[in-house]
Amino acid sequence: GAIGISGMMHGYLPLDADGELLTPFRTWRNTFTQESAAALSGLFGLNIPQRWSIAHLHQGVLDGEDRIGEVARLTTLAGWVHHQLTGRAFLGVGDASGMFPIDSATLTYDAAMIEAYEELVADRVPWRLRDLLPTVLCAGEDAGVLTPDGAALIDPTGALQPGIPLCPPEGDAGTGMIATNAIAK
Repeated sequence: GAIGISGMMHGYLPLDADGELLTPFRTWRNTFTQESAAALSGLFGLNIPQRWSIAHLHQGVLDGEDRIGEVARLTTLAGWVHHQLTGRAFLGVGDASGMFPIDSATLTYDAAMIEAYEELVADRVPWRLRDLLPTVLCAGEDAGVLTPDGAALIDPTGALQPGIPLCPPEGDAGTGMIATNAIAK
């Protein structure tokens, strides 16, 4: 009756306006973002790990990566699969917390930190970070339904019908804890 997508948390999937990947997927194991993680930690007054999506994005800005100006959307692996199935750019709050700091009062990205980052890079990139990030949803919120195209990706025979609701996509930490009974209700 429903579908949920879980994938490797964090990482870096920058997409252009046509939804094409701009660089090979970078996982949480890509640890070449020391410079950006340190700069962002200082800017935000909060530890930004090297594996976070924002650290990867900012390292691309610092390094002047060829296509950094073409980034139109940023997501995680679970977010990318969810988008393929629903056409919607959403993330569960747990997965989103590995992209950019979350404000625990609003349960979305920290607005003051987004503004600080946008001011930092305003003269270097043509985009605003707030326009790149997926919408953050909490468990139980409407995250869209399986589209006809999404159903065909899962089942090319046509037996799987569109319209199945999807929950917000999440990272592997929460699902791993539940699968191993490490946490309870």
